[in-house]
Amino acid sequence: MAKGIVALQKLREQAATLKKYHPDWSFNKIGKKIGCRHSFVSRWVRRDQACEPLHDQSRSGRPSKADAAAQEHIVMAAQLPECRTAADVAAKLQQDQHLSFSVTTVKRVLRQHGLQHLSPVARPMLTDSHKLARVKFAKAVLRRDKTSKRRWLNTDSKIFHLHKMGRPLRRWCSPGARGTVPRPKHSIAAHVYMGICYWGVTKLMFVTGTHKQVSKFVNPKSKRLYAGVGSSEYSEVLSQMFVPEGNRLFQQAGQWADKWQLQQDNAKPHKTATNMAYIAENVPGGHFLTWPACSPDMSPIENMWAWMEGKLHKEYQPKNVEELKDSLEQIRQSIPASMLHNMFDGFQARMQRVVDLDGEYINM
Repeated sequence: MAKGIVALQKLREQAATLKKYHPDWSFNKIGKKIGCRHSFVSRWVRRDQACEPLHDQSRSGRPSKADAAAQEHIVMAAQLPECRTAADVAAKLQQDQHLSFSVTTVKRVLRQHGLQHLSPVARPMLTDSHKLARVKFAKAVLRRDKTSKRRWLNTDSKIFHLHKMGRPLRRWCSPGARGTVPRPKHSIAAHVYMGICYWGVTKLMFVTGTHKQVSKFVNPKSKRLYAGVGSSEYSEVLSQMFVPEGNRLFQQAGQWADKWQLQQDNAKPHKTATNMAYIAENVPGGHFLTWPACSPDMSPIENMWAWMEGKLHKEYQPKNVEELKDSLEQIRQSIPASMLHNMFDGFQARMQRVVDLDGEYINM
């Protein structure tokens, strides 16, 4: 509705402007020029010549059926677990408060209060032991010096798809004009490792899981090539990328070159005795605190992955895996230093949020 009003306002202004610059043009000619009837042009040109405003005057309209108190009841009912739709909210109000509102009224009130009808984000279920581990980790971080996070290299891997694999966005349309969205059965993907710290970003390393990139390591149990990243391949990631890149970043910064620490998640290939011994030997500060399970929301690099993925699908249109790799490299080089500083400076607040919520998931 708002867009229609804006478009109508522009037509009125166009009609008045054309008459000013072409006083010899008839109303009919101006109407053909902008796609309107001559009566529309005549009305608004005459109003402009009389120095009257071209916009509609405010109208009172029918008063809303839902007063301030009723709107508060609607908003509160919408936040109940059993009220998933506007129809549920209307039925709940009728049953508990004896308030009768149409579904349309409920939707309008909820939108006016900034609510949206969204699906919840699916996350791994946290057990009591998970929550205790998360709180214990957060408290251990909070006990450390606030600048200690600046000597921490946060590492992780991510699979980027050539095509967006999420659910298509909803839109308003008639049933017969719903349309379709093409979606590949098997999307081309790139599996990449990267690390971030307060001082910069490591290079990218593409590993098994990338399109047409097969592991060269054999699983000793199955006697077959690994389908994903195994311990031996992750050893190469450590020796060829994370350790030399970590040394480079901290030496260039002139800070913590002899004390920086490596953080990784608890994936099995990461935690083997061989790889942990290599980290203890070659990383000056050793391994960071053991990361709690089911806790991607606590890691700053997850925010970086989300930013990179959004930028990939918004600004780049790669057509094959090589273009996908090139696009990711360009995005990596464009990561602003201010973003890294904000992520690591805000880590203390992130940990405090975990403690305040007794280990529940946080939205950061």
